[in-house]
Amino acid sequence: MGEAKAKTKLWKARQVLSRPMSRARFNLLAIGTRLSPIWMMAEEISYWSDDLERVIGVVLRDRTDNDYSWSLLARDKIGRFRSVEVDVSLRTADLAAGALRERIAVAIAIDVGEFAALGDQADETNYPVDLLIPPAGTDRTKLHPYFRVLIEDPGRAPARAVFKEIGPWLALSDPHFVQEFQFNQFDQRLWELYLSATFRELGFDIRQPEAPDFLCSAPGIAFTVEATTVAPSTSGPLANHPDPHTLEEMEYFLTHYMPVKFASSLTSKLNK
Repeated sequence: MGEAKAKTKLWKARQVLSRPMSRARFNLLAIGTRLSPIWMMAEEISYWSDDLERVIGVVLRDRTDNDYSWSLLARDKIGRFRSVEVDVSLRTADLAAGALRERIAVAIAIDVGEFAALGDQADETNYPVDLLIPPAGTDRTKLHPYFRVLIEDPGRAPARAVFKEIGPWLALSDPHFVQEFQFNQFDQRLWELYLSATFRELGFDIRQPEAPDFLCSAPGIAFTVEATTVAPSTSGPLANHPDPHTLEEMEYFLTHYMPVKFASSLTSKLNK
């Protein structure tokens, strides 16, 4: 009886070392972890982490067997959260969540060296993409003004945290992408980063070849996407940008000025 009480006490102590997390937060931290077939195989039930988000986890329901499983995720050598352990065929969601929370407690209790190796996958690249660090010796006045706001404004800390998670998952074919994001094509590259994150969160597997910008796929569907933006004109007849105030002026702006703007950008893309 004493041994059973001790085990129960230990179990309860370990449960307080984890906490629930929102789906949105889990989606960010695990932005590139899932492969598209998972959505057909399982339903995600709940998400968990330790207090410092050193490890995270998810409880799932098997859509075929209607039993439950959990997956523990830890950061690999370049900072991406990836699955390191799973357990399956659990009878209820509560049992699965309890087992996951106990595993989280065990994970954060191991020594530093063991914990550092927990997420190793043996397939990490040597040079992960870092979107936020300009090249050494960069004249900061040469950076794009919006990029400077992103990296310097204290109020942009949440945005920087998002870019920190997205960067290591990028497998860019364009060697100039980061430089253009930081210096002269911030809006265009930001749009591509947004699309990349959106497609992943919608459940697609994505590849980013040289052209088109995205190859998206999931079971039973595949499509390509070429991303473009419409920038303010600095010369020519469109440089005189309307400033609509009334409903009629707005209607004219949307039906006459903007179609020409879109046509210019789309024609340029098609010509390439």
